[in-house]
Formats: sequence, C-alpha cells, structure tokens
Amino acid sequence: MAICLVGLGSNLGDRIANLLRSVAALHATAGVNVLRVSSLWETAPVGGPVDQPPFLNGAALIETSLAPREMLSTLLSVENILGRVRDQPWGPRTIDLDLLLFDKLIVESSELTLPHPRLAERRFVLQPAAELDCPLRHPASGKSIVEMLAELPPEKPGEMRMRVITSARQMQQVALASRHAGRRIGFVPTMGALHVGHLSLVQRAREACDVAVASIFVNPTQFGPREDFGKYPRTLEADLQALSAAKCDVVFVPDQSEIYPPGCTTLVEPPAVAQPLEGAFRPGHFRGVATVVLKLFNLVQPHRAYFGQKDYQQQLVIRHMTADLNLPVEIVTCPTVRESDGLALSSRNRYLSASEREQALALSRALTAAELLVAEGITDAATIVGRMKSVLGDAGIERIDYVALADVHTLAEVLEFRGEAVALIACHVGGTRLIDNRVMQSSPPSA
Repeated sequence: MAICLVGLGSNLGDRIANLLRSVAALHATAGVNVLRVSSLWETAPVGGPVDQPPFLNGAALIETSLAPREMLSTLLSVENILGRVRDQPWGPRTIDLDLLLFDKLIVESSELTLPHPRLAERRFVLQPAAELDCPLRHPASGKSIVEMLAELPPEKPGEMRMRVITSARQMQQVALASRHAGRRIGFVPTMGALHVGHLSLVQRAREACDVAVASIFVNPTQFGPREDFGKYPRTLEADLQALSAAKCDVVFVPDQSEIYPPGCTTLVEPPAVAQPLEGAFRPGHFRGVATVVLKLFNLVQPHRAYFGQKDYQQQLVIRHMTADLNLPVEIVTCPTVRESDGLALSSRNRYLSASEREQALALSRALTAAELLVAEGITDAATIVGRMKSVLGDAGIERIDYVALADVHTLAEVLEFRGEAVALIACHVGGTRLIDNRVMQSSPPSA
C-alpha cells in the first residue's frame, strides 16, 4: 500500500457539495482509502479569467493499492463524474483533483509529473495539507509540507480568505488552538439563509474579537412535527459568499450526523424563561435550541456569542442557560435590523408574496402604536395590548398566536407598565409565521 496526497479544489456551483462528493467517490473506489481530509480554505484563483469566483481548496491523505497512473486515472474519472468541463485553461471548474505526492516517487512523463511541479509554491495547497499530519516529504528536496509552507513568502492580502470546517472534531481542535494562542473568538450561530441582520452580527464579532466564527446548521430538534424543517430555505453557496464578503474568518458547516451522532439521546432542558409565549405555542422548540447551542458552544469555544434581538425570547433562553450552566461565554444581544419600511429582517420573509409583505408591516406598526401609548403615559397593559391587536386586525391579520407585554428579564406578564417592558408579537401572514418585538421604556419625569 502506498500513501499519496491529493489536492481538492472547486470554484463553480455548490463548492462544498462538490468537494464532499469527490471525497466520497474516492472513498468508494476499490483500492482507495481516504485517511484524513483537511478543512477547506477559500482562496483567490490563480491564473485564468480575471473575474472567476474564488476557490474552496482542501487536501486529502490517501492510502492506496493503485499505481500512480491508476490513481491519476481515478482522479480524472471522479472529475468527469462531477461534471468538470475542460473548455479553457485555468478556467472555473466544479472540481479539480491533483495528485501532489505519491510515496517517495519521482515521475516525469507527458501525462504525469510527481511531485506536482508547483507543490512547493502554492499556499492554497500547502496550508490545508499541513493540517493532515502528512508523513510524506518532497522526494527531491526532502522537505516536509510544514517546512515548505514556512518557506513561502509572506501571505498576500486576500490570498487565503475564509476557512470552512465541516467536522465537529476539527472545529473544536481549531477553536482550542485559537484559545491556546490567546485569540478571542466571537461566534454567530445561524441556520443559514443569511441576510443583512446576520452579517451585522458577524461585523460585531469581527470588531470585538480576534476570530469571527459563524455556523450554518438547520437544527432539526427545534422544529415541531408540523413546522417547516423540510422547506426551510437552504442557500449554502450564497451564504458562504456573503460571509466571505463580510470577512468572516471561519465558517462551521456540519452535517446533521456531526451534531447528532447515531444513538445521540441527550437533550438540554431549557430554563423557565422558555415556558411562556413561544414555549407555549411551539412545545419542544427551546429544548432543541438549548441543546444545539450548548453543543455549538462546546465545539466553537467562543468568548462571545452574538444574537439578534428579533428572537428576543431565544436570546433570553440562551442567556439564562449560559448563566445556569456556568458557561464561560458572554452573550451579546444586538439590535433588530429592519428594512427601511420597518419590517424586521427574517429568513422567512422570502416566503411572503408582495401583498403579504405589505400586510406584514403591521407588526412594526403595532409595536410603534404601543410605544406611542407608553409615551403618552398609558400604563394599563390591557390597553396597550389591545391597541397592538387592533393594528394587526386592521391589516387583515387574523391568526395571532400572541400579543404580549412582558418583563424584559423573565417574560412574566406585565399588568401595569412601570419603567420598562418588552412588547412581543407572533402571528401568521399567509402561510408564514412571523415574530417581532420592541423593548419600551417610559421617559423619566421632567425636572
């Protein structure tokens, strides 16, 4: 059996899916055993059209009984299966598989050169390969992967961009190494379908921390049996492009089996603040939220975690859970990001038709109406809640789960407004369930 190093690259289509499929295809090939796969690094393209998109690059350490030319033929076959079209040199490609090293062999022929002639020059090859604890050395120079990487000139701006990690174990290792190096980690957990609100959280993480990490995972345990897990929008490639533009450092994109391995039965019972409102209308929802967030905190090891105020009860649940379990994570709640007309940004807004979107503006109007009553000195909660319901009804919104005025810390029902409270709404516009809220404070009496 021989050991070889294979470079993986994609800059066309669903890049992560292309790379994962190529690894799976290699693993399924007789005589090929994939030992280890690196994380993926987004890098600027080298050569080819000037406007082509960035690559995701990785590396795989492989054990094989195939001869070098047979291995090359296998790589070309996988490229063909995954739809690579060689219509222009250095052009965009769905998949690019390169045989970089093959034991201690030196091969020079018209069809195959080993080691790869540009191996020692390419950071986008050496950086991921350095993660693999690769036993191979360059047979001509005798240098290891790590030594070749160290000899490269200083990294150019934008040369190595965002790192994408799909393995839970690898995410934890990277996070622990960052902590050991004294780097502060800011974390933004998401379910994808990203919008400006999510990206504003990434920006906050970048400003306050050394490493900004975002996760993309549609968590099945927080969806009820009649909820939209199956149709929840999944826009991974667009999300990666948005995070790259926001200069996110690391994106964790685990498969469901990485978060919930076979046989996993442990769930987190959420704190008492999870019981009213969303807890009453979505039984089990916050148990799923608490479970996945605790798991993500254990894997990402953040110093700070960033959440939007739009999911007000969710951030309270996480804040209470973090305190109750003595987690060393600071929870940072950031203001709700809205469209210019007041609609709170939500991944579910894409479900709304044009007329439904207009109708949905009633949520922010209802909250504004409540705020105006408070400014006028109205303290009776029933009057404030009644006004919000009236605004929703005037807009034709008939299915209302709740309209409430609650304590900002406990979500206990407020009967009389005294100083501060949060107004919360959950209702259905067409087939889409929307939530919104606003923290309101009474003005102090003038001197």
